[in-house]
Amino acid sequence: MEFELFCDVESLDLARSGSIWGNVWIGISGCPFPESNWNDMPVVFLVELIDAFSNVRQAEGMRRRVRFFDGPFWIDLVGRGDGAVDISANAHGADKTVTVRAHDMAQSLTEVRIELVRACLERGWGDQMDVRRLQAQ
Repeated sequence: MEFELFCDVESLDLARSGSIWGNVWIGISGCPFPESNWNDMPVVFLVELIDAFSNVRQAEGMRRRVRFFDGPFWIDLVGRGDGAVDISANAHGADKTVTVRAHDMAQSLTEVRIELVRACLERGWGDQMDVRRLQAQ
């Protein structure tokens, strides 16, 4: 698969600030980005990624950037208008770019969203604003 989202729900932790931290990363052509088990804010990252994907998936030339919250890492999504999305990942100055079918990307995002929401609800974090935003998507 050219694009895959990963989230280790066993790593989730609620910080005193109310932010949910855990391991989240993407795979681009089998390469982990920013790296396997990248510790970041997976709920907020996924909310932003789903929102960006929804905006670009059918709009040719529409571009959105989604940043990881820890470190200088981001991915750019560009709609092709033909049922595909171009994804570029900034990796220490060496860009990686792939074209993925919107259907395949949607499937990966949906699977992780369902698993992440379930894990947060099981931990009693359902009232957390970002969890509610993720549930609504």
